[in-house]
Amino acid sequence: MMMGACTGLGMFFGMLGMLTPLIAIGAILYLVFAKRQDTDLREAH
Repeated sequence: MMMGACTGLGMFFGMLGMLTPLIAIGAILYLVFAKRQDTDLREAH
């Protein structure tokens, strides 16, 4: 029972460790694109 919980937690944290950089990169790209669209709108007006 404990071994199953440990391996489950290990897999969970392993997935988090793999996803965290992807989430960070996605957030950075999102901010860059949001700022780019914002500046485009300001230039149009």
